[in-house]
Amino acid sequence: MDKTFLQVLPLAIGATISPTGLLFVMMILSGKDNPKRKALSFILGATLFLAILGIIIFFTAKPVIQATNRPDLTSSIIDIVLGLLIVLIVIKSVFFKKKDKSTETKKHKKPYSVIGFLYMFINVSTLIPFIAAIKIIAENKLAPLDDSSLVVAVILITMLMVAFPVIITYTMPKKSVAILGPVNGFMSKHGATIANVYFMLMAIYLIYAGIHKL
Repeated sequence: MDKTFLQVLPLAIGATISPTGLLFVMMILSGKDNPKRKALSFILGATLFLAILGIIIFFTAKPVIQATNRPDLTSSIIDIVLGLLIVLIVIKSVFFKKKDKSTETKKHKKPYSVIGFLYMFINVSTLIPFIAAIKIIAENKLAPLDDSSLVVAVILITMLMVAFPVIITYTMPKKSVAILGPVNGFMSKHGATIANVYFMLMAIYLIYAGIHKL
């Protein structure tokens, strides 16, 4: 179990690096009419999507790969493809920048749990490393309790950055402004750069792992 956790930990950390998600949650918290409840609802919706996707990937990845003529080759190709997709995301982020509308104040008619669910559904930069991590867990032969524990751990780590402002707001309400203010400023300026650098490291990690298994 420890070996598998070390394999998926870099991917889970990569999945949690979501500057736009973090800033969007902080925008929700800066609003009116129960902002903490809305932000918590957003987090729960996003977590629900990851839980559903994680279960689907966990129970389908291994049977699908094993059904091929060369399971090891198929698994390697999937790792390499996921790594290349991350490279494409970084290239798009660096060379095809678009105005970030995620932190603009707007009124949402949908429940915030639905918004969180949909946000995670389209958050490709989070989903690719998350899927890669769950695939690794599914491929390794572990006890059911170990499998479920690792899947839960990956989900929690993936949600850590986006959920951080909500956790601080609920656990340290008096100090939340002093803590989240600098975080907001730092991530606004440097979040994209940090994400791109780490994503490239993840891409190299996945491509190397795929080639190594060939």
